[in-house]
Amino acid sequence: MTEKTIKECQKSLDFVLGWFAKPVFIDGDYPESMRSNLSSLLPEFSEAEKKYIKGTADFFALSFGATLSFQLLDSHMKFQQLESISLRQLLYWISSEYNNPQIFIVENSWFVSGSTKRDDAKYIYYLKKFIMETLKAIRYDGINVFGYTVWSLLDGFEWHRGYSIRRGLFYVDFQSHDKKLMPKSSVLFYQKLIEKNGFPPLPENQPVEGIFPCGFAWGIVDNYIQLTPWTMLICKDILSILLMTRLLLNMVSTVTLQIDMNQSLL
Repeated sequence: MTEKTIKECQKSLDFVLGWFAKPVFIDGDYPESMRSNLSSLLPEFSEAEKKYIKGTADFFALSFGATLSFQLLDSHMKFQQLESISLRQLLYWISSEYNNPQIFIVENSWFVSGSTKRDDAKYIYYLKKFIMETLKAIRYDGINVFGYTVWSLLDGFEWHRGYSIRRGLFYVDFQSHDKKLMPKSSVLFYQKLIEKNGFPPLPENQPVEGIFPCGFAWGIVDNYIQLTPWTMLICKDILSILLMTRLLLNMVSTVTLQIDMNQSLL
């Protein structure tokens, strides 16, 4: 990553988060990158106003999830969600930039196709990834995260995509008169997660130390096929068999066609 890229990333975060966070958590004023780029468009604060703004939040409320840019990133991706699980890095940046505030993740989720019913396996996969990133940030980085909230409880109308995507833990049948609710697979996952307060270590996930039994076979496999005179002879025989088989199939097809034509003439 170049110095220019780092500056652009910092500028992007300043415009998205720093716009609100720097005045509240640092000095009561907008980020310098915003001041230099927007100049007179931003209001000037007096020292009294800066003092009044600074420290007016009890905690840092963070909303983080998939973007809805819908740019064609992969031909196999129907909804082109930006599959970036960078929540841990963002939490670290917030902690470093704003003097390690208390952070409450007030909104976090992924989304699935509107045609998805109750089996939302992809939603569970990314939800688990996000929560694991949060746990890593707390345990390994010392980030002061004290709460996490999934978005959302129910499927609903999305401003950008209407009813074509779903974010809820509960499936909503929008075609039914009473808008019937049904729990998705993600409900069970999140319920168990809360009951265990995270991901407790399981026996099958513990590191194993020991020695394999005597006579255990070890080996190495080449990652390419090496043609020797013997293997070339086998390949030649196989090719001859395939050609003969194709010739026989063509003969059978010709005979069958001839029989059908004779029967039609009769």
